[in-house]
Amino acid sequence: MSLVPWEPVREFFRRPIFEEGEVLEPAVDQLHLTVSADRLTVRGEARPGRSSTSGCAARWSLALFFVVLGSTSLMDAARADETPAASDIEDGASNDYDPWQRFNEKMFFFNHDVFDRRLLKPIAKGWNKALPDVGKRGLDRAFDNLGMPRRLVNNLLQGRFRGAGREVARFGVNTTIGVVGFLDVAKAQLHIDSSDADTGQTLGVYGWGPGPYLVLPSLQPLTVRDGIGYGVDGLLDPVGYVTPFLATTGMSVVKQVNKRSLNLELFQDVEDSALDLYSAVRNGYLQRRHGSIEQATEARHTEWHPPPVKETAAR
Repeated sequence: MSLVPWEPVREFFRRPIFEEGEVLEPAVDQLHLTVSADRLTVRGEARPGRSSTSGCAARWSLALFFVVLGSTSLMDAARADETPAASDIEDGASNDYDPWQRFNEKMFFFNHDVFDRRLLKPIAKGWNKALPDVGKRGLDRAFDNLGMPRRLVNNLLQGRFRGAGREVARFGVNTTIGVVGFLDVAKAQLHIDSSDADTGQTLGVYGWGPGPYLVLPSLQPLTVRDGIGYGVDGLLDPVGYVTPFLATTGMSVVKQVNKRSLNLELFQDVEDSALDLYSAVRNGYLQRRHGSIEQATEARHTEWHPPPVKETAAR
């Protein structure tokens, strides 16, 4: 049972939060949002006297974009007569809920046939030849180590305090003995595994349904809930607050290229074996996220309600 009364929150998102034609100018620079009855328009414009390259401002703009996108999308889904009932979606009755399939297929075509095939994959192949496997895997572990704040905060929000403690222990060991995370000493020597906690998972643990499936340019598959979580997770990355925007962007590019190079064969096998690649990616993502939320819920329940220890005869 959910510990938080989410129904008033859902009712809030079903009501219009902007009047038709209203323009929202957030405090952060370079993001204007215009909401009408059937359209959400995003326009970038740098404000006078403000730096348009501020990493912090760009991150808040991205988070605000996802929150507004998710809010308006949930309202549209609630108003549409032809879509399944909200309770069915929240209960997981429609595991492949994809009312925006025509839009998503176009974005998927761009991501796969243009962005990945013509740009990301060739770069990843060159990266794969230039960097040995041990270097790529070490770099991947280092990036994962930097994601500790996101996992720590969401473990705490989910009430998984043992998981939060494991994240702190892993970060301390791997940052020092593991050379800033290039070596996963915590797992190899201490058997302390990492978690996959994020904001989308936290919302799911507390009963927030996934909402419609969503594909956006150059991003991984999402749902509306996970899109909101993705924006919030960006704010939990401390690197963006202490490094310039261009440096943060460069790190994100290197991380994506490195991860793609580690999965060249896996992605190729999926492409060769799938008859309908779009449906395979969508269903695989939704099933994985559903399983991740179930595991997190079970872990929280086990931590708060541990099984009774069987007493053994002392004599």
